[in-house]
Amino acid sequence: MATIALFGGSFDPPHLGHVLAAAWARWCGGADRVWVLPSANHPYAKALSAWDQRWQLCQLAFADLPFCELRDEELRSTGYTVDLVELIQRENPGHRWLLVGGTDTASDMPKWHRGADLARLVEILCVPRGGYDRHPGALPEISSSLVRERLRTGADVAGLLPRTVANEIARHVWYA
Repeated sequence: MATIALFGGSFDPPHLGHVLAAAWARWCGGADRVWVLPSANHPYAKALSAWDQRWQLCQLAFADLPFCELRDEELRSTGYTVDLVELIQRENPGHRWLLVGGTDTASDMPKWHRGADLARLVEILCVPRGGYDRHPGALPEISSSLVRERLRTGADVAGLLPRTVANEIARHVWYA
């Protein structure tokens, strides 16, 4: 039975923190595979860049991690995590499922849409994050909103994005 970590998010854009979180799920969290699941839409109508753009950037961001698989199940789901997990488990039985999240995820889950049901379906894999945790292995404090703001103002994004992602964004002048 394979252990699969489900790593969903807006990835708008995917940054080095996302890449490190996927690697953490594999090497520290015990996942055999990490399924990267870009959100198709936000359940609370948060504005997102086009799905195709974010998909393309995710392909670049996670390309060097052979244990990562970019998945599009979100296109057939409601935007709620519990509905996505139910869909994935129905279509892919016989695995152990982890849900990758920050340390705030476990405490916030009871407030999520059908949070109690979700807690019964998956184990939460809490990735320590800078700015939230004092864990010595906490990932750097990087957010997509910080990256978007820097891109919008023309500030340097070195060290925040995988080079291939930064190059693609520059080529298309996305987030300017």
